Amino acid sequence: MSPKHFLCALAAGALLFCAVPQAQAQAQKLYPCGDVPNPSTSPRIAPIFHGNADLNDAGFDCMAWQDFIYLNWPATPGQRGVPNAGARFGAPGPTVWETYKTADQVFLPNAQDPGAWNAAHMLATLATPLAERVANGEVRRLTMTSKISRAVLGNILLHSAAETAILDEISQAGGGTLYDLNGYPVYYEIAMNRVQYDYIRGNKLYNAIEQIAFAQTRVISLPAAPADGQESAVEIKAAWKVLSQAERASGRFHTIEALLDGSKSPVTVGLVGFHMFVSNGAQGAWGTFAQIDNAPVKGGSTSGSYNFFNPNCKQPGTSNPCPVNVKDANPGQVLQINPNNQTATSLNAYMQAMLKSYDSKTPWQYYKLIDVQWALQPVEISRLKAPVSVPLPDGSPNRKVVVNAVIETFVQSAGIGCFSCHTYATIAGSGSNKPPYASSYSFTFGRATTPK
Repeated sequence: MSPKHFLCALAAGALLFCAVPQAQAQAQKLYPCGDVPNPSTSPRIAPIFHGNADLNDAGFDCMAWQDFIYLNWPATPGQRGVPNAGARFGAPGPTVWETYKTADQVFLPNAQDPGAWNAAHMLATLATPLAERVANGEVRRLTMTSKISRAVLGNILLHSAAETAILDEISQAGGGTLYDLNGYPVYYEIAMNRVQYDYIRGNKLYNAIEQIAFAQTRVISLPAAPADGQESAVEIKAAWKVLSQAERASGRFHTIEALLDGSKSPVTVGLVGFHMFVSNGAQGAWGTFAQIDNAPVKGGSTSGSYNFFNPNCKQPGTSNPCPVNVKDANPGQVLQINPNNQTATSLNAYMQAMLKSYDSKTPWQYYKLIDVQWALQPVEISRLKAPVSVPLPDGSPNRKVVVNAVIETFVQSAGIGCFSCHTYATIAGSGSNKPPYASSYSFTFGRATTPK
């Protein structure tokens, strides 16, 4: 696939919309996105490429921001993953991605069929009104306190095909808990759009035995958009922080109610980290966002108020400073080791000003794009000869290091990025039969179960 066709394929799935509305364009000089339309506060999907396309950071960053707006647009009640075109950005109710199927709604015990896309997955342990709110995305059910679930992590560590250093990185990403300054763990969840869900359900890849059979003769390859204006497979990873009363009142967080670790009493949590993967049949694009108050950047000022850093923090009962970027430390301190990409920083200022102009009280003005990772030399994995074992090609990424300080807190080091770990994502395997077959850069396949 040529760079031009790669970008076009990605853009078709990146859910880009029309140009900035005229009033906004008059009030604000357009950001130089190249051939990519400037991001706008609109939920519409439109064809975007005409003529030659530039393959550069600015274009991908603009796509990422537009995706971020689309994914966080208010959803249409009763229709998973469909934006409510009549609502304003930031209006109450679950967002588009919050109505997606979560990983634990897809990979059920005993390899049960997860059912139709719009079917409600009701939790029998909850009273009906609360179970319905969880099922439609209004209330989150959060149990993961690491980016990678323990079950998936255990499966990955069985595969000797991965290099020791990579295994160690994945282990750290899934093996430590980040506690905030109030002593609460950060919670994580994974969700997927209908394209990815239909691919998994249609091929029975929620079943570990079916995964093995499929991967022996065909390459697991999450779908790309077939045409402009249509969606590719999209996978989301979100990080949530339990909010204090002051944080809830600040208006600086996108908030939602959540059940934590099986509790039946919801608490308010705020979005602090947001990963998105958009497939293009090759290595796709990986964009990562954060709430702007999370942590200071190494080498910069540490004064001010942060969600995960306090220069005066002391270990309980001592005069010793709280450790920084150390897993399981409570309270936890976070320092962002790698600065935001320079192109992203410039676009962030543009987007934050646009969002503030759109709604002076919107919490979305307090989010930033950290970076986007994409392949300079994309490789279509569906053309590889099955069975394909890990690692998958990385496509020579535009940069090696792309890390979110509250999602990969403990692995902020040289050479660590989305590709360095996700090229080793495998199927689940069944019993002692655990072949290291690749799973299209998605760790969610490792959650598949075996029927009884």
